[in-house]
Amino acid sequence: MAVQQRHEIPREEWSGFFEGVTKEHAGQDVTIEVLAREFGDGHEARRLPLAYVEYDPKDDEISVAVGGRDGRYPVVLRHAVHGPRRIVSDSTAPLIGWAFDIVGDDDSLTIVTILARPEPGAE
Repeated sequence: MAVQQRHEIPREEWSGFFEGVTKEHAGQDVTIEVLAREFGDGHEARRLPLAYVEYDPKDDEISVAVGGRDGRYPVVLRHAVHGPRRIVSDSTAPLIGWAFDIVGDDDSLTIVTILARPEPGAE
């Protein structure tokens, strides 16, 4: 059983954190869930390849983009979180996958789950 640890990412590290996420996980399948009082809970994306994640300090916005990598997913779909207040990351064993939560200025919660890569030869 994997030991799960949660830790908050300091705001001054957001850009670097997301650069690392993009570099390490681009092309890997992700799921984006949004929990919001105003609109309810739902999935924005399920098992789509990660294009990038970035924080724009000028507009105070986090963008999570999926697709746009090949003929199966030719268009980039982008989910934006305006005025993010907190980012909390889950750390788990590498083959299980992991997630990070983004709390928006409207108290919405965006959960980005990066699914584990299959083990070589496990297809």
